[in-house]
Amino acid sequence: MPVIRLVASDIDGTLTTRRGNLLLSLEAVEAIRTLERRGVRVSLVSGNSIPVVAGLARYIGATGPSVGENGCVIFYQGKIIHLCKGRPSSSLVKTLLGMGLRESWQNAFRFHDLAFLAEDRERVEKELPRIKELAAREGMRVLWSGYAVHIQPLGGGKGRGVREVARLLGVPLSMVAVVGDGENDLDMFLPETLKACPGDADPAVKKVADIVARSPGGRGFAEIALAILEGANQ
Repeated sequence: MPVIRLVASDIDGTLTTRRGNLLLSLEAVEAIRTLERRGVRVSLVSGNSIPVVAGLARYIGATGPSVGENGCVIFYQGKIIHLCKGRPSSSLVKTLLGMGLRESWQNAFRFHDLAFLAEDRERVEKELPRIKELAAREGMRVLWSGYAVHIQPLGGGKGRGVREVARLLGVPLSMVAVVGDGENDLDMFLPETLKACPGDADPAVKKVADIVARSPGGRGFAEIALAILEGANQ
């Protein structure tokens, strides 16, 4: 296993107890703090708004730059870095609401990437082609996380966020480990990185991961962190 100096991790389903659960895993929190004590920086990479991501990072002890809005925004050293420009128009938002979607409360704190929730996941997935067509007319792209539909300008993506974090810290991508559980995390599974996922990750993620933990969610993250630290001692 390569020496790892930076771990970039998704939050929902990766640091929580399992997929579909929003309770933070205490095993994951302790694993992050252990990585940090051993000199491995941890960055949170999420579709959540940057106040949520940066606030969570501060309290759990992840000292790497925080990436929010699916790679559109980074918070580092007290400053906000914008990787995207623009945001979905009010007319597009109105159309999505008319389709039965509802705005995430976090949209009030978002700069570029807007999130929309739905009670009926099956209906959302059927509507995705139409939503993508409407977004494309405005030069926007659509991300479906399994939790929410995200509409964002071109130029974002978790992969771009990870590349920028590595650049800011001066860490080669070959010394970066990325951890995620959903198909929307595949964007940050860059070829040069070590790719890992919890045991209950989406099958598409497991297929390309270098490390698949036995345990789900945050306990799986803790397994991955231990493997990274043990690999550093070999």
